[in-house]
Amino acid sequence: MSQRNQTFKAADLSKRFKVACIQFDTLLASANSKELAAIRQKLRDGLQEYKQQGALTVAFIGQYSAGKSTIISALTGQRDIHIDADIATDTTTPYDWNGIKIIDTPGLFTDRADHDAITYEAIAKADLLVFCLTHMLFDTLTIENFKKLAYDKGYRWKIMVVINKMSAAAGEEEQKIASYRHSLSEALKPYALHEFPTSFIDAKDYCEGIDEEDDFLTEVSRFDTFIAELNHFVERRSSLTGLDTPVRIVLGCLDDAQIGFARNSNEDTAF
Repeated sequence: MSQRNQTFKAADLSKRFKVACIQFDTLLASANSKELAAIRQKLRDGLQEYKQQGALTVAFIGQYSAGKSTIISALTGQRDIHIDADIATDTTTPYDWNGIKIIDTPGLFTDRADHDAITYEAIAKADLLVFCLTHMLFDTLTIENFKKLAYDKGYRWKIMVVINKMSAAAGEEEQKIASYRHSLSEALKPYALHEFPTSFIDAKDYCEGIDEEDDFLTEVSRFDTFIAELNHFVERRSSLTGLDTPVRIVLGCLDDAQIGFARNSNEDTAF
């Protein structure tokens, strides 16, 4: 297929999406319901926010203990980001890095349902995702939810995987990485690890190496390799995000609207 035909198809798809959005907005406006009016406002706000943000967004998500904030501190050079071994992040926070917007999110899979809700909303609005784990890798709960996110919800192509806190485990680095790759591959079955760009790092070592001008710590952190892989990931996948994120915003509102219309229909019938 020629580049020109691809462009025409993309433009046609974008036009059809805009028409569908207008029709959906009109349908919501026609309903005499506060619930559906709120969904209409959520739809408009979500699309407007995405349009205004301009820069491509990458959300860092995963376990609360995976060191997401430390990774972002290492990337941005900002050392005033609150970092704690316990749950430290309870809101989403944007940071500018290398022409893109990085989003720090609350940890998933704790007993804080409000944190999960905040993070899943950030996931729906983000262009790309960096899923963070520690050297402990996936547990039963984490792998189950990762597969749901990647495959059931269709985020697979938007996800990069990062294994942090590598220096917390003993052993020769290359042997550890080979062992971790094998364990990750086993956990992901029947799916394949090679579908996800994967990095093995220690963000804390990198921060200390930079701050203390310790070249050894900087090198063993493997963080420079991660930066190169992250840039490559963004470069390869960013062109595919233009419609995907707005579509997900609309689909989220569509799911809510279906429930709202059904509830109103039941109330009308009962009346």
